[in-house]
Amino acid sequence: MIIDLNPPPPYNFNLKLKFYLLPSRPTPSIVKDNAWLRAFNIDGKLIPVKVWSEGSVEKPKLKILTVDLSKDEKRKVVKLVSLMLGVGKVRELYSFMDKDEILKKVKNRLYGFGKAGLMASTIFEGIVKAIIQQQISLKVAETITANLVEKFGEKIRFQNENFYDFPSAQTLAEAKIEELRKCGLSWRKAGYIKNFSLKVFEGKFNPENLRKLKPNQIVEKISKIKGAGRWTAELVMVASMGLNVIPADDLGVRKTISYFYFNGELQDAKTIKRFAEEKFGKFLRDILVYLLFAYRSEKG
Repeated sequence: MIIDLNPPPPYNFNLKLKFYLLPSRPTPSIVKDNAWLRAFNIDGKLIPVKVWSEGSVEKPKLKILTVDLSKDEKRKVVKLVSLMLGVGKVRELYSFMDKDEILKKVKNRLYGFGKAGLMASTIFEGIVKAIIQQQISLKVAETITANLVEKFGEKIRFQNENFYDFPSAQTLAEAKIEELRKCGLSWRKAGYIKNFSLKVFEGKFNPENLRKLKPNQIVEKISKIKGAGRWTAELVMVASMGLNVIPADDLGVRKTISYFYFNGELQDAKTIKRFAEEKFGKFLRDILVYLLFAYRSEKG
C-alpha cells in the first residue's frame, strides 16, 4: 500500500537525506535512489517502509510504500516516519533564526531541512547507539552500527530490497562477545551492550518507561547502566527522545558552537551549556542539529 504524507512547508526531502553519513549501509536506515528505507518492529510485526518525495520544497509531498496495514499500524508507521524524518512546522523556528545573523545564514543554507529528526526508533536502539558512539568519531560509530545491524538486525525482503530493523535486546543479549567484537566494538563496549541488552530482555529495565520521566530523572536512570553516564543520557534524550537538551560534554557539540559563536576557540562544556540554553531557548534541539549539519558541511 502507499500512504501520502504532506509535511508542512518548507520541507526539502533530498536535503534531509544528505544528513546520513553512510547512506548505502543499514544503520538501520538506508538511502538509495533518493529514497529512505528501513523496517520497524510494530507490535511484533516487522514492517518495511520506503519513503520518497514527489513534491517540491514549498509544496512537499512524501510517499510511503509499505505492506498492507491495519488502521492502527498505519497510524504508527506515519508517526515513526514523521519523527525520524523531522516532519513538522518550522515557520516559528525560522522566524527565530532570522533574528540572529549566524542562524539566518545557516537557515538559508539549510532551508527546508525541517525539524530535527530522531536517530533511533526506540530508546533501546538509542542507548545502544550512544554506547557505540562514546569517544569515537560519528562516522566510525555509524560503520560499527551498520556492521551490527547487518549481522544481528532483523530484515525483511520487500520489492526486491532488504529492509533492516535494529537488533532486538534478545539477539544482542544472546550474542557472544567475540561476535560483537567482530562488528568493530571494543571488548568493554561489547560487554556493556551485552549486559544492557540482557537486562532489557529479562525485563529488569524497560527503556520506553524513560519517556514518562523528567530529564534529570532520565539522566539518573541511564547513569545506572554500566558503561553509561550523563553524556550517554543527554545524547539519548536529544537524538532518540526529541527532548530539548544539549549534550554539552560532547566534543563535536563544543566544537560546533565554539566555531560559530566563539571564533573557533574551544569552550568548556559548562560555558557551552549555559550559552546554548540561554540563546536558543525552546528551539535549542532544532538549532543544535542545524548547526551540527552546517559545521559538518563546512568542515567536510
